[in-house]
Amino acid sequence: MSDAPGSMARAPLPPDEQRKVVSGLQVGIFVAAIDSTLVSVALLTIARDLGGASLIAWVVAGYTVAATVATPVYGSLSDIHGRQRMMTIAIVIYLVAAIGCLFAQSMPQLLALRVLQGLGGGGLVVLSQSTIGDVVPPTERGRYQAWLSGTYALAALIGPVAGGYLTIWFGWRSVFAVTLPLALIALLLTRRVLARLPRPARAQALDYPGVVLLGCGLTGLMVALTRIGQGARLDDPVGGGLLLGAAVLLIAFWRRQFTVAGPIMAPDLLRNREVLWGCLASALVFFAMIGGAVMLPLALQAVAGNPPDQVALKMLMHALAVPCGAFFSGRMMPRTMQFRRNMVAGAVLACLCAALLAWLRFESPVAVGAAMLGMGLGLGIALPPGVVAVQVAVAHARIGAVTALLGLARSLGSAMGLAILTSVLFSTIGVAGGGSAAMLVKRIGPADLTLVRGFTMVFACVAVALALSALAAMQLPARPHRPAD
Repeated sequence: MSDAPGSMARAPLPPDEQRKVVSGLQVGIFVAAIDSTLVSVALLTIARDLGGASLIAWVVAGYTVAATVATPVYGSLSDIHGRQRMMTIAIVIYLVAAIGCLFAQSMPQLLALRVLQGLGGGGLVVLSQSTIGDVVPPTERGRYQAWLSGTYALAALIGPVAGGYLTIWFGWRSVFAVTLPLALIALLLTRRVLARLPRPARAQALDYPGVVLLGCGLTGLMVALTRIGQGARLDDPVGGGLLLGAAVLLIAFWRRQFTVAGPIMAPDLLRNREVLWGCLASALVFFAMIGGAVMLPLALQAVAGNPPDQVALKMLMHALAVPCGAFFSGRMMPRTMQFRRNMVAGAVLACLCAALLAWLRFESPVAVGAAMLGMGLGLGIALPPGVVAVQVAVAHARIGAVTALLGLARSLGSAMGLAILTSVLFSTIGVAGGGSAAMLVKRIGPADLTLVRGFTMVFACVAVALALSALAAMQLPARPHRPAD
């Protein structure tokens, strides 16, 4: 099937129906976004209750790895079987796993259920973004993608606060109990609103051996990157074995895609230069976002010496700036459809602010706060155009697959960002990785010059990643060829 944008079907629903569908999808996005932040606050309490402290970090990481692995499979299956059916399956898996987490009796048991929960949660974001491509014309997609980005950011903000209070008042099991009604509401709403969508015209078998190869390869890659992000040495033989095994499996998967009738990740998608550059630019933005989410609060405490309440306030401003930037970008795109301009402008703004953070060395509170605010705005501006750029580059029947490919690129960008930035911090301060970055910083303490140099290098790397993202985005066309389609 051709990938020409002109082959993309018009949105089948009128504007009022489009808004109803998008409103229902926001609930699913909210559930996916709030999950990890809710649970992360309760990790220490969970470890005290269930034991198995060595597995504590994997309660969150296991969910993330599973969600990343599931993303491309959901995208391809939804193109074949429809968004409604796959969204229902994803939410039901999530619900069953959440009920199991609620009654877990050991850390290994909880970890296994979190992996299952990730296999369900991995479909919520990609299916929601794919559905936007089904029901909304290209000229309006930036606005609605900004709604989803804002919902995601809002849930991520609410999660830590809600998780903390729930754990204190009702115990750690309540963080899983509270997701049950949310997921049930998402199930009911999405089943109703997605019933309005036309069923796919084609039906073909999925390449299940390819699913196994891709799943095992991505699992090895994500586990290796997560281990590095948690402080494992770069020359760790276990990590090296995982990376080698992942490379072999992913190469075998890629070669298989050229020979099967129903490929999961069709090679022609990556031969489409707009898809390739869009995914690369977005992956680098997510590489930088992990720097804001993980490294900024550590630097504010360890280098700037800010107390936790000031750190929380500054991080709140940074986090709120992301959806504000996304809304601004989404509102501008319907008028111009110049998604390249928005992606480049957002990446450049965030790049300059990250470079300013590296140069300031966290010595000026006002300037640091302004740089954090600008970095959040820039990242937000760059988010919605990335989805629109890849969706308008392919035929309508390929929207699920290309959106899943973008989601996979973003997840890998985040994982690589955490692994690389943590390794840069460890190597610069001359300490072998043996734990999380937070534990390392706590052990060294503030006002250590090597620590200052470490975070300077970290945010210099973030600035470089954003500069590369801007260069990748500049390879995209200024406008889609036929934006009215």
